[in-house]
Amino acid sequence: MTGPVGGVLLAGAAVTALIIALLLMVATAHLLRGRRSARDDRRKRELMPLVHAVLDDDPVDGAPLPDVVGAPADLDEIVLELLPQLRGSDRQTLRDLLAERGVVSRAVADLTARKSWRRGRAVALLGSAAGTDHIAAMVELLDDRSLEVRCAAARALGKAGDPAAVGPLLRATHGERALPSGVLGMALLDLGTTALPVLRDSLTGRNQVARGLVAELLGVHGDPSAAPLLEALVRDAGEDLGVRRSAAAALGRIGSPTSTEPLVDALSNSPDPGLQRTSAEALGRIGHPLATIPLLAGLAAEDIAVRAACADALAALGADGRASLEAVATGPGAAAPVARAALDELGPAVRRAEPVGAA
Repeated sequence: MTGPVGGVLLAGAAVTALIIALLLMVATAHLLRGRRSARDDRRKRELMPLVHAVLDDDPVDGAPLPDVVGAPADLDEIVLELLPQLRGSDRQTLRDLLAERGVVSRAVADLTARKSWRRGRAVALLGSAAGTDHIAAMVELLDDRSLEVRCAAARALGKAGDPAAVGPLLRATHGERALPSGVLGMALLDLGTTALPVLRDSLTGRNQVARGLVAELLGVHGDPSAAPLLEALVRDAGEDLGVRRSAAAALGRIGSPTSTEPLVDALSNSPDPGLQRTSAEALGRIGHPLATIPLLAGLAAEDIAVRAACADALAALGADGRASLEAVATGPGAAAPVARAALDELGPAVRRAEPVGAA
């Protein structure tokens, strides 16, 4: 065997051996993972009767209730997994169980840990397990030096469900350690409808970023009580344009016919194409016939996005809006193409359909 050929063979054998070793390692890892999963499932099956007994406040199989404080640590993981699925007294019962087992107190102690992952894990656990008992401690972590911990604190405050967290969460929209609006928005949504009165009050605050975020959230909630406040923001020419756009979009989601007038005014008189477009979209959502003529006028706007939004809104207004689009689509000018595009979106069958009850 020549030297070069022998070297190639040895190299091939080494590669083959390496591949076999890697395959063995992967197989071993899968085997160990399977064993751990089976072990976890077995422990869960063993401990679930204890959880049910705690929730039912009854002995397990007629025997005295086992000592929950001395139960294995796996019980904590099971309870934490169950908490998001429960409401009312059952959820509070499991929270009390975690407090009795020392889980909550250990998490509170870890809020000041040096390692950021421990602080983040602790505040996340408190959001699920402690309810509203440690809101002040969780609020402090909204100013943590770690962005990940600050985000975890915001999410935990949302899960805790205390409307008192609205103010601190909104303050976290600005400053050197401001949090992403998406994180804060989800946390505020998690607070639920109990936070709506506080959110409405926040529309008059000084922080324009917070006002815009609150306007969006009130729209997502579809809160009709917020409509007058949002209408005032849309009317206010001195208000930040981003806030006015958010308020206009929220009015479209709420869908109150009384919002038609301020939205028409914004569409017709605002110099900002973004506010015009958002107002047109909101008018289409509301569907009031008084918007027909202003939307037709909007088809002559210089901005193509405004023209398209007006055309889509007219298409959403029903038979009268579609008839107006048909007339514009056959004429000259820049409005004709966007009118035809809006009609094409409806489809020929919809365009030719007779109104219900027509002779």
